[in-house]
Amino acid sequence: MKIIEVDDELYHYIASRTQAIGESASDILRRLLRLPASPQPFVLVQENMINELKDLAKLPKTKKVLTDQEKLIKRIEFTLASSVFTSETKVVNRFLQILSALYVMNPEEFAHATENVQGSERIYFARDKETILATGSSVKAKQIPDSPFWVITNNNTERKGIILGSIMQAMELPETLIERVKNSLA
Repeated sequence: MKIIEVDDELYHYIASRTQAIGESASDILRRLLRLPASPQPFVLVQENMINELKDLAKLPKTKKVLTDQEKLIKRIEFTLASSVFTSETKVVNRFLQILSALYVMNPEEFAHATENVQGSERIYFARDKETILATGSSVKAKQIPDSPFWVITNNNTERKGIILGSIMQAMELPETLIERVKNSLA
């Protein structure tokens, strides 16, 4: 057996495709690449896989937008299924994990989405803590992991869900995923 290094995004993609407990990375890759379950000489790669790769190369450039959206959806699904997320007991930490995933996968779109998500008297997102704290005497803010953004954190669970839903809608994510995220906070 050989050892190969893969970047974090590829690792998370492979891990997100696990169908059974204990399934190895080799098993997952064999299934995804439509290779036989047991090792075979590489020459036996199925012809339809080669044709699929040729078809993929012919797709128009606009497919990239869909691919980026699919990656974002997969990242959120991976976050929701991760043991770090499911074992977290504090709603605020789950809230921050989802926001972090949204930012990491599309910083530009996330930044644009935060511009219009705010309360009637409070700012929900800012690039510094002080901007959020200035909107009230009892306001608490935390930095979103792996991002330059800060977010208000002392809202109730329902409001956190509304905030996440608004960001995800602005990022044009599917309504079913938004509902799953909101339900994951409860």
